[in-house]
Amino acid sequence: MQDRMRVETREGTPRCESLREDSAAAAGICTGKCGGIGACVASTAHELAESLGRAVDARDSRLFQHSEVVADLSSMLARAHGLTPMQAQMVHMAGHLHDVGKIGIPDHILRKPGPLSAAEWEIMRRHPAIGAEILRPVRVFCGRPGVCEIVLAHHEHFDGGGYPHGLRGAEIPLGARIVAVADAFSAMTEDRPYRRGMSLAEAVDEIRRGAGGMFDPDIVRDMLSLRAALPALLDAASGTAGGTAGGTAGGPVRQSGAGPLGEARFALSLAKAG
Repeated sequence: MQDRMRVETREGTPRCESLREDSAAAAGICTGKCGGIGACVASTAHELAESLGRAVDARDSRLFQHSEVVADLSSMLARAHGLTPMQAQMVHMAGHLHDVGKIGIPDHILRKPGPLSAAEWEIMRRHPAIGAEILRPVRVFCGRPGVCEIVLAHHEHFDGGGYPHGLRGAEIPLGARIVAVADAFSAMTEDRPYRRGMSLAEAVDEIRRGAGGMFDPDIVRDMLSLRAALPALLDAASGTAGGTAGGTAGGPVRQSGAGPLGEARFALSLAKAG
């Protein structure tokens, strides 16, 4: 599992990842090489990630499956980018766990029914580091790169303007660049107490405008290639069957609430609009 490998993207640019492809393990079948526990450990880790993600969402009753949407979209983006099933599974787990550090954020900030102050933003921005520390004792999450690194870096910006370390470009783990796009898109389509959520079309346009700034342009291209699949993803999260996620210019896609968008630029612009 710790063997290094290089993954070729569509453009032929090598991407370094830590997970070795094994078709049997990717299918959840134990080959016996691990003493009979490998597939079970992977399955249990994924179930743990999903449960922790739901626990974070449940901490604020206004949240509605945010972590599940981020996880599912992250997995879709990983596969569109050319990652293997095992690598996509790691990114999927990180999507479930990206906000686990919010467990350490005070309720009066997490549940505030309005935009955060500058001081509150400073506290909120600690959640990636808190999340990485929470997950660090779980060895299966701590490969390099792995779930812990993705959680720590999912608010870094491609242009170096993010947090907590101001990483830029390829310094940011690929999985974190993927989760960043999924997280921002999910947050933008959610209602907040101080503004309405964007339509699907508006959110996609915001992601497009963020290419090269907040987001990896390659991941943005992957996102645009998945445009046709996004309504079904959001409809599944909102529990609708017909088309609230159809990308109309008027209403929001779905309702949710806790916390800021996770990126100051989006939060400030949307707060002004709301």
